[in-house]
Amino acid sequence: MDKPVEGAGRYNVHGKFVLPAQYSLGNFQGLINVRSYTQTDKLRDKSATWDSVDWLRSITRLPIVAKGILTAEDAREAVKHGVSGILVSNHGGRGLDGVPATIDVLSEVVDAVRGSGIEVYVDGGIRMGTDVVKALALGARAVFVGRAVIWGLAYDGENGVKKVLEILRDEFSIAMALSGCRSLDEISADLVEKRSAYSSKL
Repeated sequence: MDKPVEGAGRYNVHGKFVLPAQYSLGNFQGLINVRSYTQTDKLRDKSATWDSVDWLRSITRLPIVAKGILTAEDAREAVKHGVSGILVSNHGGRGLDGVPATIDVLSEVVDAVRGSGIEVYVDGGIRMGTDVVKALALGARAVFVGRAVIWGLAYDGENGVKKVLEILRDEFSIAMALSGCRSLDEISADLVEKRSAYSSKL
């Protein structure tokens, strides 16, 4: 919904990365021969609107999670159209340069849907267990991990991914202990100090 066209990020456009011939993007097999990330633009429906979410709900019983929500306004719109969850995401910054970090808008989105029963998740910048604590403290129900998992996969395949998740789990447990949290319920927003507290007034 928030990314009807591919962004013109310098790494996407100017990097000109193309997969070697022996590899393919498995999730696009049978649809189109995609050799680079920028070519996925051919698969986008640029006419999609919130009404498209209503249509999707009419043909499936599966829960629908709206990804790419970064504002309270869009969060409330998602609630109005009956989504089951919201994934606060800026797509790794690949869509529009300069969008806010997901951790900076998470509280706004959580506050906008409070009382609706909709779960809020977050991705982007989750590299350490302390990042998970911060996200949960600001109201996320769960975090999604992307790049760290890819790094683990590149390092040692499935075992590398398992190692990354083990490291995150162990760091998370340590961060909880050092924060005095005995359970997830004890992780609260007062654990997070906003950046503005350190901003210069000059």
